[in-house]
Amino acid sequence: MHALVQADADADDDDKLTYLFLADSTTMADDEHPLLAVDLYDEPGRTFRVPPRWYAEVSANMSIANMDFADFADAADESGTFRGFEGD
Repeated sequence: MHALVQADADADDDDKLTYLFLADSTTMADDEHPLLAVDLYDEPGRTFRVPPRWYAEVSANMSIANMDFADFADAADESGTFRGFEGD
């Protein structure tokens, strides 16, 4: 992951990303198949996991800047996985 964060840091401004979602070995091995969300903007390298059930909510809200990466990362449980907001 460090290489991805560094590659984004080295990219031209027009080519930089804000965040990305990865399917890594944990995604493939875990029964819940949680994607790894990686911040590349505010806190490069900060991560949380998001199961497919919550991917659309997370991705849509971040893509329209309704919420930011930290909103979801801060709401992750003790395992570092976002499973919705209380009351969802």
